[in-house]
Amino acid sequence: MSGDEERLSGGNNTREVVRVGDTVRRTAGPGFAVEVLKFLKKAGYAYAPRYLGRDQAGRDVLSFVDGRTSDHPGQRDVRAYGLGGRMLRELHDLTAGSVLAGERECVTHGDPGPFNTIFRAGLPVALIDWDSCRPGGRLDDLAYMAWTWGVQALGNVPVGEQAEHVRLVREGYGGVEPEVLVDAMLARQSGLAEVEAANARDQRLDTARRRHAVRAVEWARNDRAVLERHRDAFLR
Repeated sequence: MSGDEERLSGGNNTREVVRVGDTVRRTAGPGFAVEVLKFLKKAGYAYAPRYLGRDQAGRDVLSFVDGRTSDHPGQRDVRAYGLGGRMLRELHDLTAGSVLAGERECVTHGDPGPFNTIFRAGLPVALIDWDSCRPGGRLDDLAYMAWTWGVQALGNVPVGEQAEHVRLVREGYGGVEPEVLVDAMLARQSGLAEVEAANARDQRLDTARRRHAVRAVEWARNDRAVLERHRDAFLR
């Protein structure tokens, strides 16, 4: 019943999401995301909500993960960055070679920013909003996490602290050289800015989506400027 529904905010999802008891209900998402969540449940992956089927309204039903998303390092424990990297590595390792990955390296989350991560006591406990998951490359996913968890043009975060957070994500994930990761982060920032610039011009999209695109372009370009200007600090 609607009286039992609590609208949820946070994350990076534009669809309405509500809590009903210990579950989350949302407009049915991509079939691939459902299959990925089923796979991860069977594999015992601890860092994703459980897919529980559909309700009478045709909405996807997921287990509720208590906590909050994050938009500033002040909300995170320093241990969060290494754990975030390990969470992402486990996802990639579990799905590598699977039918879902197809001929790509693994299944990527696609949008593993801190705004799509649930934290408790400053530590990440689950990745949410799996609509962007797809077969892809490990480095692309890791670069996005390192960027969005580590680089921040706004918020008065010292560059040395930002670089340390990127280092911790990289070390938590393991097996990637600093220069390779920094180059991938720059490419990810440029790619997102290009895609969202096109969305901002696309008159087929509604006004709210185009405004979001304009903000996303500014965000990506500003963060890229920080990374470019202080590249040596991030490499050190």
